[in-house]
Amino acid sequence: MKRPVTSFVFALVTVVLSPIVMFIEFTALFGAGMIAYEDANPLWVKIIAVVVVILIGLVAVAVPALVLLMGIKARAAAKSTPTKGVGLATAAVVIAGIVTAGVAAFQVFVLLSVLGECIFDGC
Repeated sequence: MKRPVTSFVFALVTVVLSPIVMFIEFTALFGAGMIAYEDANPLWVKIIAVVVVILIGLVAVAVPALVLLMGIKARAAAKSTPTKGVGLATAAVVIAGIVTAGVAAFQVFVLLSVLGECIFDGC
C-alpha cells in the first residue's frame, strides 16, 4: 500500500513549503500595504493587491490542511487492512497537524497585525 508513504512524503513537503509560502504572504502583505496607502493608485489596483494576499493566505492554509486530510484517510485505510504503514500514516497526520496549526497561528498573527494597523493608524 503506497498511500501512507505518499501522505508521509507530502507531509514532509509541507514542512518545507509552508514557511516559504508564509514568507511570500507576509512580503505580499507589505506590498499590498504600500499599494493601499498610495493615493495615486486606482481603487482596482488596491483591491487586486488585497485579493492577492488573501489568495496566498488561502493557499498557505489549504496545502497543509489537504495533506492532513490525506494523512487521515491513509491512516484509516492502513488500519482497516492488515498491511504495514499505520505508523507512517500516523506520523504523516502528526506532522501535517503540527504544520497546519503553525500556519493557522501565523494567519491569526497576520490578521491581528492588519487589524491592529487599522485600529491604531486608520485604514
